[in-house]
Amino acid sequence: MTSSIQHAVVFMQVDNDNRCFVCGKDNPIGFHLDLELAEDGKTVHTQVTPPVHFQGWRGVLHGGVLSTLVDEAITYVAIHVFDAPAVTAQLEVRFVKPVPIGETLSVRAWPVKSSQRYVRAEAEVRLDDGTLVTSASGKCLKVRGRIS
Repeated sequence: MTSSIQHAVVFMQVDNDNRCFVCGKDNPIGFHLDLELAEDGKTVHTQVTPPVHFQGWRGVLHGGVLSTLVDEAITYVAIHVFDAPAVTAQLEVRFVKPVPIGETLSVRAWPVKSSQRYVRAEAEVRLDDGTLVTSASGKCLKVRGRIS
């Protein structure tokens, strides 16, 4: 079943309307993040301070928001590797420590393996003091469409 899903995704057509929840500048409730390519030409990184309305338990950032951040970073790695749009096919997230609301987070992702069809990447989220709070690995597939 996995191979038929991967096959279907590869032929997916996407169109960027700048309303992505994480990076879309035209999304009124989104993060509006700029994920930048590091000097090594492979690593993607950004910083974000999630607002209180993204909490789960009192004072703690919701794990779904952390998952969203690493998902976006891994996808951006694939976009840079392919120089074309990509979508997530698989994501595994490990929550290491709770994240207090109001903390500035550093999000970073890098490629591990790639082919013409997919990119495997890893990601992490750290607090300002360097404490690892989330790690992830994922697989993205190349799709047709436009990036900008």
